[in-house]
Amino acid sequence: MGKKSNALGRGLGTIIQDHEVNIEQVITKDENGEALKISKISLDLIDPNPFQPRHTFNDEDIQELANTIQEHGLIQPITVRKFQGRYQIVSGERRTRASRLAGLTKIEAYVHELLSDKNMGEWALIENIQRVDLNPIEIAQSYQQLIDNHSYTHEDLSKSVGKSRSVITNALRLLKLPESVKIWIQEGKLSSTAARSLLSPEISDPEKAAREIMEKGLNVREAEKMSKKEKPAKNVDKLPMDPNLSTFVNKLQEHLGTKIQLQSSKKDYSQGKIIIDYYSFEDLTRLQELMAKA
Repeated sequence: MGKKSNALGRGLGTIIQDHEVNIEQVITKDENGEALKISKISLDLIDPNPFQPRHTFNDEDIQELANTIQEHGLIQPITVRKFQGRYQIVSGERRTRASRLAGLTKIEAYVHELLSDKNMGEWALIENIQRVDLNPIEIAQSYQQLIDNHSYTHEDLSKSVGKSRSVITNALRLLKLPESVKIWIQEGKLSSTAARSLLSPEISDPEKAAREIMEKGLNVREAEKMSKKEKPAKNVDKLPMDPNLSTFVNKLQEHLGTKIQLQSSKKDYSQGKIIIDYYSFEDLTRLQELMAKA
């Protein structure tokens, strides 16, 4: 008899990196790897997934799905967990919305009797990553949620989602932008790469700078030049840096995944300070761990 797979025991990274595994294959099984039974549940008893990283849903897509449901019925049941006498969606937010729009009063669902918040959060993230549905802000919010609620470190996330620590850190930095700028990123009006240039300490008004990038259609390189252009005049006389030192700074930035600056009163930078930027206590811990390994 073959060994049963433990559905709940499969980690975030294992599922993401196994491209042959669809998240639906995992979340529709119980802790023993057995398929969950399908029940018919009143839509009035179903609440959204509180850990759903996806916040924007296309109304036209929902309407099209509702039309399909009216004509053919719901092909794929949703997945829910029992929670305080009601049900919370694990997977199937679009299907649930479309079913309500189609006029259904009940919906078929796989039901988890017991399911942790941690699994709920991880599975919601995986589902959207596999379907390439998340925008950069939603991805960053998902990472932050796993950090805040389940004690993930940047190192954990790096291993789990197969991204470098600098990618994780840069994604999280987007959350420090003004709400208006984050909305423009979500709407696809502003790229996340261009938006990161707005986090430069030389940018006094990120919202104004973002408007200029969008109105002028600036590319990433032009956006970065614009951030340097806002630098106060008193800093224009910055000492020229030897190419070898520039290479050192670039390599250090790449290794640490954050901005590095050299400050010196000496023309040859023979004495001075190394300034390492960090963006949260979590980021500071990440840097500490990196330095401990050196």
